[in-house]
Amino acid sequence: MKIQTSVRVEDNLYNEAKDIFSKFGLSFGDAVNIFLAKVAMEKGIPFDLSLPSEKLEKRVKNINSNKNTIIYNTANELFEDLGI
Repeated sequence: MKIQTSVRVEDNLYNEAKDIFSKFGLSFGDAVNIFLAKVAMEKGIPFDLSLPSEKLEKRVKNINSNKNTIIYNTANELFEDLGI
């Protein structure tokens, strides 16, 4: 027995994913069914989910506020600063 359902997804994510699925010869529905089968087989989400660490959150805040950040114009400038 099959069930029909609907979900709301972001347009850009749907279109990007749909393009990738088509390269595998999959429809959006096929891909969703694969995901659901994997969830059922693994009895969980088939990829890691985690919250960002406090250290990462602090780095993001610093970047967003331009605090404690250095901007390099080239990769060579960064490598030079790192001593590479």
